[in-house]
Amino acid sequence: MTADTPSTTESLSAFANAATPPAERRAALTALITAKVLPKQADDPAVTDGRAHLLAQVFALDAAPEHRLLSIAECIRLGQVVKRWAPEIAEQLRPAFAEELPSMQLLNEADDRLNLARACALMSSAWLPAYLARAIAEEETGEKARGEVVAALLARSPDLATALRQLASAFQALRPNTEEPGETVARRLARTLVTLRNSLLEVELDAGDEPGKALHELLALPLSTLGKPQNEKVQIDLVREALLTVHDIVRTRISVVADPQMYSVVAYCRRLLGSTSWPKDLTSPLERLITDVSEALILLGRQGQCDQTLLGQLDVLCSHPERARALARDLAKKHPELPEDVRDWLERGRVRVARQASESAIEAAASNADESIGLALQAARRARAMRDNLHDPLLANLEIYEPTMAPAARDLLDRVQTLAVQVEQAASLRALDLYGIPGEEIEMSPKFFTAVGGAPKQRMLVKQPAIVRKRHDGSVGDVVAKGIVE
Repeated sequence: MTADTPSTTESLSAFANAATPPAERRAALTALITAKVLPKQADDPAVTDGRAHLLAQVFALDAAPEHRLLSIAECIRLGQVVKRWAPEIAEQLRPAFAEELPSMQLLNEADDRLNLARACALMSSAWLPAYLARAIAEEETGEKARGEVVAALLARSPDLATALRQLASAFQALRPNTEEPGETVARRLARTLVTLRNSLLEVELDAGDEPGKALHELLALPLSTLGKPQNEKVQIDLVREALLTVHDIVRTRISVVADPQMYSVVAYCRRLLGSTSWPKDLTSPLERLITDVSEALILLGRQGQCDQTLLGQLDVLCSHPERARALARDLAKKHPELPEDVRDWLERGRVRVARQASESAIEAAASNADESIGLALQAARRARAMRDNLHDPLLANLEIYEPTMAPAARDLLDRVQTLAVQVEQAASLRALDLYGIPGEEIEMSPKFFTAVGGAPKQRMLVKQPAIVRKRHDGSVGDVVAKGIVE
């Protein structure tokens, strides 16, 4: 279509005419864009007149609310096509946002709501966050519009928790005029969470105060008012998005990964499904959250912290408590660098009862000698190895060349053997052992060794073994004194 065809002429005339109804002006602008009259002929008097009429409609006191909203949306669309006009149009529209706009849902077309959302994204007004949250809750299937409004809400929120609470309030006030309002709200919540997850990866926004509680409220408050959905697919779709939202929050806002409250919505989701076990359709998001919780337990464990509530999240995420216990035990097995009390907690699922103060004092005093016992054990094993190597050839030579010294030498070697055995017994009573054999190549672990003579490598030679305390099952536990590798 060219500029001199009748249809283009008619479109220019309709766009420029002050009496043209808003919907027809919208159609005329669409025709001009399709015919590629814009942006080439943006300075045509008919186009500039049409732009002036659009702006006048925005501020017309007698204009219908939906016509004002449509005019704002069309101004934004015009600015997107004629990009050099966009900053000026935004400034001209700013006074229209001094007071709260009518509901975005007065616009029937999703594309119109999208352009109105783009206009909101350019403005800053105190009423906008609540307005945007309501627009999200009221949006049915306009996903592009929903995405734009979610992005605008996050951009105007001080933190994620505040944005979630704005949404919770908007959804709680929602009263959809449908036969099953609970299912309607559940579907919209699921679609909102999909959009929110995509936005979380793009915006730099602090987690805020108790985002887990805010996310729980976003689901629980509206559904407690309108009733939970009965359709199984609707339930599963909503739960899947809720679980994935938790996952995306903890992997993008590391500060909340170890906060047990961040996972509170998971227990609500399980109750929402009304089943003792999770459906197979939710395996993938559940496994992601199990990994998140496991990483959080390791993170806290390396700091010597045991969070029983966080450990309990594994029970919620697993359909069977036996699997939760197995996962915790596996963490203890795979991470020997964790403090022994933390590993014991993971294996048992509970913290050991603290010993009496007198017993603790005795243990503390005895443990002061452990390093000395460990060093004695090192010396004893070296002496025993030398004794075993010297015993037969030394006595045989003495019997031939110095027979008078043979009894004394035999007695000395026997005493070395006895001393080594006694040191081994003393070390055993304190559950002490040596980790690493001098000259052996071993995998470097900062828990057990200090590296000397250059940067640490994956495998290094043992120069001095570490002194360690053995666990009840015979495996290596706490480190009493680090060894040396090079």
